[in-house]
Amino acid sequence: MTTKQVPLATRPPRLKFAIGGAVVAVAILGLISWAMGRPGSTSFYMTIAELQAEGPSGVAGAYRVNGNVVPGSLEQQGIETSFAISDGAARLDITTRQPLPDAFSTAYENDPAAVEVVAEGRYDGQKLTATKVLAKCPSKFKTQA
Repeated sequence: MTTKQVPLATRPPRLKFAIGGAVVAVAILGLISWAMGRPGSTSFYMTIAELQAEGPSGVAGAYRVNGNVVPGSLEQQGIETSFAISDGAARLDITTRQPLPDAFSTAYENDPAAVEVVAEGRYDGQKLTATKVLAKCPSKFKTQA
């Protein structure tokens, strides 16, 4: 009785796929754990109280902080703009040399107390020098009375 041998090229490559799948799974899990371990990776921004508790940012550190613009605090001198934000309990002064988004200007003209921003930049312990300011779009819909 003769046995017929199956050539290597036609054998199912189960072992190759199993090893390749394991390598991909380990790589994905490693990337997820690395990303989750980075400071600030689980939240888009900090509150003002969290920022003040954290303290000044280091050389490479940049923080994102959220709050509502304090009415009457907006000042512009040339390209530099400064304003204050509050989360109801704490206040933070922000200075930027970047142009503010149109949503910020539009919302500030309509209702200065309703402007919500996220500012990203360096914190020196007193103020945040922002490299980027994002503004929540003002609501175009109003509830009917």
